[in-house]
Amino acid sequence: MSKLQFSRVPASPVSLGLVCNFLAHYPPFDAYEFGLMVKTLRYQLEQQTHLIGSVEDQIVAYVGWIVTSREIAEAWVAHSGPLNPDPDGTAIAATVMATRSSAHILPLIKEAKLLNLDKSVYWKRDFIDARGAMKRAVRKRDA
Repeated sequence: MSKLQFSRVPASPVSLGLVCNFLAHYPPFDAYEFGLMVKTLRYQLEQQTHLIGSVEDQIVAYVGWIVTSREIAEAWVAHSGPLNPDPDGTAIAATVMATRSSAHILPLIKEAKLLNLDKSVYWKRDFIDARGAMKRAVRKRDA
């Protein structure tokens, strides 16, 4: 079995197309509005706030996030405010994640965290069945 490798790709129409094609195979992204998804992914590629997992030059995992403030991220997780960027923020909100195998989830998250050691991490997980969203946060300890 080949090793899972991680990379960030430059923003280009080709990289956007490859990421869109990968995510279009996985719920809930396969049912999302096209324009909103493309706008989100283009932003993540342009800001380099994404990570791609690949095996033998095939995309097998993707995570993308937005840099924001703790206050904005906490309001977003609580459904009491929109998620807006703050380039000088102390938090990231993971907004897109899909993997071909559950074995790729933890390595992908660990690698993404290494790129953001100085930030708290927030995310929500939506399910395709009747279960409600699951909310999570890993707050950076203040010194």
